[in-house]
Amino acid sequence: MLQTILDNVTDGVLVLDADWRITEANRRAETLFRRRRADLVGRVVWEALPDVAGTRFESEVRMAREQELVRIVEHFYPSLYVWHKVRAAPSGDGNTLLLFSDITEIARRQHGEAVREAVRSIVRQAPIAISIVRGPEHRFEVVNEMGLRLIGDREVEGRTVRDAFPELEGQGFFELLDQVYATGEAFEGHEMPVEFDPTGTGERVKGCFNVIYQPLFEADGRVSGILSLSVDVTDLVAERSQMQRAAVEHRAILAQLLEGVIVTDAEGHIRFVNDAAERMHGTQRLGVAPEAYTREYHLLREDGSEYPAHDLPLARAALNDEVVTNERWLVRRGDGTEARLEGSASPVFAEGKKLGAVLTMREI
Repeated sequence: MLQTILDNVTDGVLVLDADWRITEANRRAETLFRRRRADLVGRVVWEALPDVAGTRFESEVRMAREQELVRIVEHFYPSLYVWHKVRAAPSGDGNTLLLFSDITEIARRQHGEAVREAVRSIVRQAPIAISIVRGPEHRFEVVNEMGLRLIGDREVEGRTVRDAFPELEGQGFFELLDQVYATGEAFEGHEMPVEFDPTGTGERVKGCFNVIYQPLFEADGRVSGILSLSVDVTDLVAERSQMQRAAVEHRAILAQLLEGVIVTDAEGHIRFVNDAAERMHGTQRLGVAPEAYTREYHLLREDGSEYPAHDLPLARAALNDEVVTNERWLVRRGDGTEARLEGSASPVFAEGKKLGAVLTMREI
C-alpha cells in the first residue's frame, strides 16, 4: 500500500533510515535520477547520488535531522545537468523523507536572465557604441549609452535599422547587415565614411567609423541577430588628413628651395631629398642609413679622400645630436662630374622628442 501511494506522488521520494540508507524510492525518483529503484534502495544516499556528496544538499539534509526541522535546498546535478528543489523532512523515528521536484527549466530561465542582465549591464556601460539587432529585418533589441549619444538619445529599440536610419540607404550599411545575417560571417570595417542624421531633425553630418558586425547564433546554429560595435574616428581621420595635407605642403615648399635639403628620421635613415639636393648629388636615394651615406651619395673630403660616413655632418646630427655648421665636402656624381658643397646639419626635436635631422647645403 505504501509503495502504491508513493508511486502516485508527483514529487520524487526517497526515504532514508538512521544510517542514511535509502529504504524507499518511488517511480518519480527513478525518472528524476534516471536510475532503477533496485539501484537506489539499500545504498547510502551520498553513494547512490554522488553529485550531492560534500555539497550544500548534504549539509542541509543533515541539519534537518539534527534540528528536526524541514529544510529546503536547490541543487544542481552536473552528471544529469538538472536542478532539483529538495525538501528534507525528519520523521521523528530516525528516518528522513526527501521530496524532489524538477525545477530545471525555471532555474535555466533565471540563470539565463541573470547572465543576459549582466551582459546588458556591461554593454550599457561600455566606452564604445554597441547595439544588438534581431531577425532578418535587423530590429534593435539593445542600444547602449554610448550608442544613444551618437544618435541624440533617440529611442530606437524595437525599430528596424532601415526605419530608424533611412538616410543610410545607398551607403552600403544595410547590405552589409544582410550579408552578415545571411552568411554568418563577421564583417570588420575601418574608417568607413557615413552621412547620417544623429539628432533625427533632418540635419545630416558626415563622419567616419570603425565597425564590427558579429553574427549571433542560436543553439541550433542559426543566425538570430547581429552584435554591432562602432567607434567614431571622425576627428582622428580629420586630424590625420590635415597633417597629411600639411606634410605635402611642407614637402612642396622644401622641393622648390634653391638650397639642397636632406631630412632623416630619428634613426638617421634618409626620408626626404629635395630637387636641389638631388641635382647637387646626381641621385636621390631614400631609406639610406648613416653608415651608407658615403657609399650611396659618393661623398669625399675636399682633398679627394673618402669621407668616413660617421664623420659626415648629417650623420653627426642624426646620431650624436650635434649641430654642425659650414662644413665642406665633395660629391663625385655618377656621370663623373664633381661638385663642391658647403652645408650645415642639426637634429630636430619637438616637445622633447627627437624626430630626426636636417642637412641644408649649397654648391660653391
